[in-house]
Amino acid sequence: MQVKVKFFSGFRDKAGTSVTKLEADNVGSLLSQLVQDNQELKGSLLEETDSGREIKSGVTVMVNGRNVRFLDGLDTELNDGDTVAIFPPVGGG
Repeated sequence: MQVKVKFFSGFRDKAGTSVTKLEADNVGSLLSQLVQDNQELKGSLLEETDSGREIKSGVTVMVNGRNVRFLDGLDTELNDGDTVAIFPPVGGG
């Protein structure tokens, strides 16, 4: 199943594009594939913690406008035609 991936801000620069299409069954496999395909993204999307692999702190991943942290995280299933948006950490003051 093919999904559209949109990159925002600094991730757009690292990915070298604002939009791409990939095939993946869930968010974890999608992010792993992105890191494998683009070394610029390595260390930016995923991190290893005591409880296993997680989305890096501050990074927001949304599937069809819904934050995956409130769904099933990396196990969030993807369907053909879904749109995944990836936002970098945001700073402010």
